[in-house]
Amino acid sequence: MQSENTSAQAGEDLGLDIHTDDSDVTFSLCLGKEFTGAGLSFCGELGHTGHRQLSHVNQHVKGTCVVHLGQKRHGADDIATGERRSLI
Repeated sequence: MQSENTSAQAGEDLGLDIHTDDSDVTFSLCLGKEFTGAGLSFCGELGHTGHRQLSHVNQHVKGTCVVHLGQKRHGADDIATGERRSLI
C-alpha cells in the first residue's frame, strides 16, 4: 500500500496529466484548506473502448473521499486559488 500526503497551492504543483495508478483501488481524501479549481477529471478504464473520452469531473470538497479503480484514467486540474491538502 502506498500513501501520499500532499499540499499544493495556486501556482505550484500545476495540474496532473491524465494517467492511471499502480494500484487496484485509489482513495483520494480531501483534508482541507480553502481553494478553488483542482477538479479531478475521469476518463474511461485503460484498455477499454472510449478510454480517452472525458466521463466525469469531480470537485474536491473538504472531508470527502473519492474512490476509484487504479486503472481508471484520471488527472487533476490546476489549483486556481488557495491551498489544498489531500491524502492519496
